[in-house]
Amino acid sequence: MTKTLFTNRILAHASLATVRRLLADPLNLPMWATAVTTVAPAMDGYMLERAGAGLNPSEHLRVTTHDNQVIYQGVGDQLAYQVTFTLTVDASGQTMVDEQVSLLEEAPSWLPLPLIKPVMQRDFQRKLNQFAALAGAQNNDD
Repeated sequence: MTKTLFTNRILAHASLATVRRLLADPLNLPMWATAVTTVAPAMDGYMLERAGAGLNPSEHLRVTTHDNQVIYQGVGDQLAYQVTFTLTVDASGQTMVDEQVSLLEEAPSWLPLPLIKPVMQRDFQRKLNQFAALAGAQNNDD
């Protein structure tokens, strides 16, 4: 079961190579997803720890890449989800990032998904904006 929750979009003033490199390495997460405090390599992926009282204070993350996509699959204390980043280059060489967030399993019955979905989408958009700023600052690293 995969249920799409929402999609966000940003334009990163960076090359596709820079964007893909930054997204494909979860060790970069604390630089743009600031609630993530620890990323540690683990068997078949990474272990993430978050500050605060989020839905998944800790989780196992797998990252895969396919052509112009980077896919995160996270399994945590409360939710199993997937974030698919699809990358396209515009005419000026900047990179459009479409972020699709989906649940991989049914949400817990106690979670009021229709109420928190807009809050989650805004939070993911904020993080995506932070990512775009990071990518733009590192664009000359290709």
